[in-house]
Amino acid sequence: MYRKLIRYSNKIFNLWDIIASITDERLKPQISTINIVTAILCMQLSNLGSLNSLSQTISFKNLKKDIPSVSTIARSADSMALEEIRNIGIEIYLKARKSKMLGACPRFHC
Repeated sequence: MYRKLIRYSNKIFNLWDIIASITDERLKPQISTINIVTAILCMQLSNLGSLNSLSQTISFKNLKKDIPSVSTIARSADSMALEEIRNIGIEIYLKARKSKMLGACPRFHC
């Protein structure tokens, strides 16, 4: 199910190229920012409420090698540029509105 959602998101919104533009302020990261953002995206798509629940899911499904540790995710997320992330959200929202996936929202005027 998630594979289809991710493929669709990449096809319609060019998701991976958009996510690749997110940066953080770590000086010499051992784990790339895109891996951190992907883990956060997986947490959101799975409707998990916290990094701790993500950690428990990782342990349960034996995905430790694929997803960074919770402390690494938290440190990196603290140093990410929020304005950049907001602009990405707005870009995705506007593309969804333009292709009539969503109804009108009074907050954004297009």
